[in-house]
Amino acid sequence: MVALDPLSGVMKDIGDRYHLGIKFAVEEINTAGGLLGRPIKMFLDDSQLKPDIAARKASRYITEEKVEFIMTGTGTHIGKAMGQVAEKEKVIMLNYGAAGDILTGKDFTPYHFRVALSTGQQSGALAAYFAGTPYRKYYILCQDYAFGHDVADAFKKAMNKFKPGWQLAGEDYHPLGAKDLGPYISKVIASGAEVLITGNWGADILVLLKQGAGLGLKAKIGNYFLSDPVALPAIGDAAIGHVTADSYLITIDNPDNKKFLQEWYTKHKGLDIGFWYPNLSMGRCYYAIQWLAEVIKKAGGTDADKIIKAWEGMSFNPPWGKVTMRACDHQMITPGVAAVCQSKSEFYAFPYFGKAIIIPEEEVTVPPAETGNPRCK
Repeated sequence: MVALDPLSGVMKDIGDRYHLGIKFAVEEINTAGGLLGRPIKMFLDDSQLKPDIAARKASRYITEEKVEFIMTGTGTHIGKAMGQVAEKEKVIMLNYGAAGDILTGKDFTPYHFRVALSTGQQSGALAAYFAGTPYRKYYILCQDYAFGHDVADAFKKAMNKFKPGWQLAGEDYHPLGAKDLGPYISKVIASGAEVLITGNWGADILVLLKQGAGLGLKAKIGNYFLSDPVALPAIGDAAIGHVTADSYLITIDNPDNKKFLQEWYTKHKGLDIGFWYPNLSMGRCYYAIQWLAEVIKKAGGTDADKIIKAWEGMSFNPPWGKVTMRACDHQMITPGVAAVCQSKSEFYAFPYFGKAIIIPEEEVTVPPAETGNPRCK
């Protein structure tokens, strides 16, 4: 297996987190005897957040190291390039984070499986949450690539469903890795928007939060990646009241999650504070690897065609609830999880997110006929 995520540049910390989750899962599986009597051999490499490099490295690992699974979680453009490699080489691609709807829609390949929320599901979770609030005036600010545009389109569609009469005060897109979002933030403030919806991740969400606080942004922020213990200490009280949504949050309150958190903390408490608990991509990635392991056991091997057959329609039970792999587009069908940033936390000494709110699967799921995937009609 090989995982390709950014391990250099401004988004390095995202790749580091994903790979920490992978290593924790692989070590646990190998300690318990591996898969089908064999240990997992895992390679971790730098995609440099460039599609051509990710595709070239994936092909090289398949040829030279005979890997049977390629995977990524960072960047829809990276996911698309690696999906093309998976299609060509007839190997399974595991996607634990690249969320663009096109990957399970018009660019679908049967060798690709997404075990994370699509942008349609993420935006559906945020829209379902905000539908229950009094806010009516919204602004959308996203990164200017496929994922960012998918976020905006999906949120507008979901809001039309959940909150008729809502108002779009403005919509803008900025380059990936932007160092100055001040002009965009000023437009949001001038619009009078009550809520700012953004799909920003990595360094881009940190810049937005820090500069927004400095410029006096009052709008509540709705985002998928706000529960970031690296960014939040620098934001402090300015983060209070903002909303996050994903498939996994560490504040899920049940015995399974508490056990996972304790095991993770025991191993990682010596690292920087951002890695003490499996926030964001770490926990999501850990359960992605665990689910893949169960699929391999069910298939009785690593043959790609057998994996596809075994995984389609298969269910799994992570801490946030039962999930199922939809057969027509290989998208994880799952409840969503949302939370609001609070002044006090049981995990950290700075503002962090409160108890997770589980959003029912039916409010998050994109109907098959709306995926853009001809197999789902």
